[in-house]
Amino acid sequence: MKNRIKSIFQIILASSIIAVNFSIPVFAIKEKTWDMYDLNYIYYYDPEGENCIPTSGSVIAGENTLYNGDPILSASALKKIEENRPFYEKAGNKYNIPWQIIAVLHFREAGLNRYNPSNGQGAYQLYSYTAGGKNDNAFLPAGPISDDEFQRQTDIVAKLIRSTYGAGLNLQTDDDVKMFFFRYNGTASSYISQARDLGFSEAEARRGEGSPYVMNLADEKRDSRKNPNWKQIKSDGGSMDSPANLQPGAFIIYASLGGSSGYSSCTNNAAGNGDLNKTAIELAWPEHGHGLTARDSYRQALADVGLSTYGDKFARIGASCDAFVATVFRYSGVDPNFVCCGVSNRGATWNYVTNSGRFVEVPNRPGSLKPGDIRLSNGHIELYVEVNGVGKIASASYGSRTGEIGPFYDNSTTFKAYRWKGN
Repeated sequence: MKNRIKSIFQIILASSIIAVNFSIPVFAIKEKTWDMYDLNYIYYYDPEGENCIPTSGSVIAGENTLYNGDPILSASALKKIEENRPFYEKAGNKYNIPWQIIAVLHFREAGLNRYNPSNGQGAYQLYSYTAGGKNDNAFLPAGPISDDEFQRQTDIVAKLIRSTYGAGLNLQTDDDVKMFFFRYNGTASSYISQARDLGFSEAEARRGEGSPYVMNLADEKRDSRKNPNWKQIKSDGGSMDSPANLQPGAFIIYASLGGSSGYSSCTNNAAGNGDLNKTAIELAWPEHGHGLTARDSYRQALADVGLSTYGDKFARIGASCDAFVATVFRYSGVDPNFVCCGVSNRGATWNYVTNSGRFVEVPNRPGSLKPGDIRLSNGHIELYVEVNGVGKIASASYGSRTGEIGPFYDNSTTFKAYRWKGN
């Protein structure tokens, strides 16, 4: 009965929030008050928490609708994508890349057609690989291509995504997919400045939030019909003085094809989301859990990934650091086989991170670290995360604390950093 009543109140609350006049002042709530509310099933609005309601400016994975209700892809484009999907999937599975990324590139570069343009750069317009269509890799002759040739070219682009354009990125996460598309388009500094001008953090700006190629039509401020200051470079080496076109950004298309868990800031589903940063934050306490919510979620996550043994004294003393990191990797779906536990005296987790070949060592310093990177010493393991673009540390400590978010600190002399690179 309690859950039923609780669900009814959720519905009432959701209906009420939609009608709220947001000019009403909003006041911060102290941590102890959050705890009291959670313990007594009292509902409150937390813009960073699980009661957040998505705004109209968001795309839900698999929905072919822009923020304003317009379609993202035409019916004919969706039909072509479905026809080509077996080719995308075969190459994606071979190189551990979401097939949707390949589909987006094919859409942007060749309108989803299986043919060789006269410039010799092929169905994916691989300029560098073909030296502008002039070296031995050039795709010739011009004209329609066979299924076998289309698969060959699709395999080539997938290999290049993995080895070149997407090198060092985890293409199972939204942030790194945005970074990939931004990198593929050239990471123009003017687009980084454009993102800053729109109020995005430095980290968000460098992931491509200000690039029309990546995020065009994501919301009103990135729609040139609503914001004439949303600009685009429309020629190689040109200046950014023209309003952006009306073609949806690459990441918007990617999300519409189901490649993303959605990019609304209200999304709060840690399980299987492929995002280490989001999962670590959502399972941590107290900064983002506000009481029982995150602790219960983490306890359940430990059970779901088979690590309950490491959380049996959870309520009093918390889980161990290695159990927390292993849970984040397993529960997010990034690495369901992450080895736990043991980071002292070169234990099981230490050996897995340093010797399995699934991680690459990276500089342990601000500016080099990316969300989800591991920081490892002989005796402790933690994760680098970003909250609203600010670097922080997610960690647990046996006998001291459950998973929680803390400030970033420099441990470059005693810790090494490692980044997941895949199987």
